[in-house]
Amino acid sequence: MRRLHDRQPVILDPAYYDGWLNAKTPASDLKDVLCHDIDGQLQFNRVERDVNSAAINKQPNDHSGLVGPINPL
Repeated sequence: MRRLHDRQPVILDPAYYDGWLNAKTPASDLKDVLCHDIDGQLQFNRVERDVNSAAINKQPNDHSGLVGPINPL
């Protein structure tokens, strides 16, 4: 994520949401929660501008060719 945002947000595995959001979770346990981020598992996709445009000449603007992987970011 740090390539996209300088504040480096943490993206947690959903299994750890409750521990992160629970105000009663001890600080020592939060370190364990933060060790389970999914940053290395993210996939990024480009989306062509045509997705947001009205269909021109009856050409569809919702086909799979408008989205594709970006690797590396």
